[in-house]
Amino acid sequence: MNNYNENKKVRRIASVIYILIMAFIVIGTTLSEQQKTTVKKAAQNLSTQ
Repeated sequence: MNNYNENKKVRRIASVIYILIMAFIVIGTTLSEQQKTTVKKAAQNLSTQ
């Protein structure tokens, strides 16, 4: 039974690490897209002036 609990703990730790990595990727992608949109709008505003 002790081996089962150790495996369960390792699986939970791996799951948390996986979720953190995926969250980092999603947040980074979102921020990148927002920055691209902001730069594009700024460029359009400069070209119309």
